[in-house]
Amino acid sequence: MRLLLLCLVSLFCVTCLVACENTAEPDQLTVVQGTVTSAETGRPLASVLMVIESFQRGIFGRPYLIATGDSVRTDRQGKYQLSFRNRKGLYYAATAEPLDLRKSSPYYRLAFVTNPKASIFQYLNSQEVTVGQTNTVDFQPNELRTVAVRIRNRNTGYQQLDFNYRYLHGNNLDTLAYLRGYYLPPVGVQFHYYQRNTAGQLTKDTAVALVVQSPAARPPDTLRATLTFGR
Repeated sequence: MRLLLLCLVSLFCVTCLVACENTAEPDQLTVVQGTVTSAETGRPLASVLMVIESFQRGIFGRPYLIATGDSVRTDRQGKYQLSFRNRKGLYYAATAEPLDLRKSSPYYRLAFVTNPKASIFQYLNSQEVTVGQTNTVDFQPNELRTVAVRIRNRNTGYQQLDFNYRYLHGNNLDTLAYLRGYYLPPVGVQFHYYQRNTAGQLTKDTAVALVVQSPAARPPDTLRATLTFGR
């Protein structure tokens, strides 16, 4: 019985692998073009590295993507175009690279939100393309940036300041805090003051937010702001 079960499982796996191969004719010319724009401001994003990756379709999880060597960067209008010829049995995807590889120490330049409807790709930085035709694939990532915040507070009477899962302790603060690779949502970066009650539990007292006043403006590499608190 066990031997029969193992044979059935093996047959199922082999059948699935065969069925999951791309049946399209190989060596077809495929064109991929599109535009990369900021989800926050709508402005075109230049110099984003766009690559073509191949994969084999599986039945569990996200497929492992392999770079084909076909790549290009978006122009000043955020536009790109790639062409390649497919290999037998493989599927292909256009991928927007989130890392800024132009820097000596790579850091994430773009943030792609999770796609709840994706059955193959978990993230929106990769989209499958159809071989043998022209595909239009656009991307709308969020831009990441460094936020330098000068925090000054005097005699607030509260013991702890919390912002973006960072904690600063002390009633009197005069410090410069950096939020690296942070996406600024429209509601801003939330700052909360806390105090401990008699049971030692933290209770929130005051909440403020650092908000970008001109969201349509071109964001710099570093945003600077000063927050001053007093009581």
